[in-house]
Amino acid sequence: MPHSARRRAHFTWALAAAALVTQSAAYTATATRPTPLAPDYVDGWAVTPKRSTWQGRELMCLVVSDDPSVDNLHSVAHPDHPRYRAFEELEDPHGALGVWPSAYAACAALERIASQLKRPPTVLELGCGAGLPSLYSSVVLESPRVVATDVEAVPLAFLEAARSAHDGEGAFATAVLDVTYAAVDDIRGFDVVVCADMLYNTDVATSLGALLGAAACGAGAPEFVVCDPGRRGRDHFLDAFGAASGLSPMFVDQAVPDGCVDVFDGTPIGAVGVLAAR
Repeated sequence: MPHSARRRAHFTWALAAAALVTQSAAYTATATRPTPLAPDYVDGWAVTPKRSTWQGRELMCLVVSDDPSVDNLHSVAHPDHPRYRAFEELEDPHGALGVWPSAYAACAALERIASQLKRPPTVLELGCGAGLPSLYSSVVLESPRVVATDVEAVPLAFLEAARSAHDGEGAFATAVLDVTYAAVDDIRGFDVVVCADMLYNTDVATSLGALLGAAACGAGAPEFVVCDPGRRGRDHFLDAFGAASGLSPMFVDQAVPDGCVDVFDGTPIGAVGVLAAR
């Protein structure tokens, strides 16, 4: 079976599995819960928890360990260090390295959408990486159905481990999906489609813009939460989205919490762009 077909088959199966489990939930802030416990390893990778608090709930994402002394290696440049391994072994390591500022803006947008709907939305996240928006949807908003996708299996394994450390029983699934091979039918059937910081590659940005633009047409179109701090693919995305949808898309700056930094280089990020289309 071709590589793209395997990915599509895996994704389709995961969507079907997630749809089998549905639980109603109220959009209600909840009391503080026990701190989720972080594993030391996931599938042979040493991991580090990244924690944030939302509506009294602590969320914990898992990323590859950034401790130089993990496994007594004493350097992130050691070939066996998980950060070094991520760059060597993964086609796209970025999602396994940290929680990107755009993820925080996506969570704020999801909260607004849930408030407008008067219920928690069903959510599909593309290029989820550490998956903070997916965790937020599932744990804090108590969304009845969340599917998190990424081109890499490793961050999905981290996300599954993170989700299992939190309580809650809404349907939650992960699936490998490459958006450059995705079809409109792959992203239909959800209230919201989230894409947080996926525009750093121009080819991916163009494919994503064409995909979401096509999905924006017709009845049953989802709402899109696309967040970008100003990557080089932004204009490619906007051009492709506009051409496919007939809309006039733009990004509007949204503030992110103090202390957010770009995982690439540690640059402080105070705001990211959030897609608006009219």
